[in-house]
Amino acid sequence: METMDKRNNQWIIIKFKKKSDRLPNELRIDMDGSVYVDGELYDEKNSKYSNLNVDVEHHNRLSSGEETQKIIEQSKKAKKGEIITIKEEEGPDKKEITTVKF
Repeated sequence: METMDKRNNQWIIIKFKKKSDRLPNELRIDMDGSVYVDGELYDEKNSKYSNLNVDVEHHNRLSSGEETQKIIEQSKKAKKGEIITIKEEEGPDKKEITTVKF
């Protein structure tokens, strides 16, 4: 039986429609970045699915909806088929660009 904390910690659940020996029935990623394959904590070294590789990046920043608000505002101004850059952020080891085609 799941506790309240465990259910509140769930972030993404992927359930596969087709049953296969090569693929798991369910993948679950919690808010803290823990990955569960068929209900068991994923261990890349001891996985029973040799063709499965799961990598979760940990970030301490959550979107406050600013990007979504900009997308809504730009959608009112944009023409059909136009590509607009919503956000452009560059760091020492990465470059992040958010673009939307209307």
